[in-house]
Amino acid sequence: MPAITFVAPILPNREEEWRRFVQEVVEERLHEYEEFRRRLGIHNESVWLARTKRGETTIVYLEAKDPERIVPALTVSEKPFDLWFKERLLECYGDDVVRVPSRAAAKLVFAYQDILEDSPLASTGEGS
Repeated sequence: MPAITFVAPILPNREEEWRRFVQEVVEERLHEYEEFRRRLGIHNESVWLARTKRGETTIVYLEAKDPERIVPALTVSEKPFDLWFKERLLECYGDDVVRVPSRAAAKLVFAYQDILEDSPLASTGEGS
């Protein structure tokens, strides 16, 4: 699955606002966010919050059918959730969030996943 990784610094003094934004997505608007992800073809997503010399920064990893389509599709969307989401992104990140590289900023070179004992592969002896 194609992927994109990018780093987005949070504007100074906006970390708490960013945390409330994430909390609202997860606790109150999860159904809308899931639909948003489906429309954009996002299958897997991880977001980290890192403290750097420049301030709080998010590191985002997305797996999607077409990662390069995500930003342009979001930019032109007029759907109510998308408008709300874009507004919150701009409040937390400023205009730089829309200038993510159009190509993947990182390429996954190695990943390891444990096979759990109760997984089908483990119980059939496959994968050993």
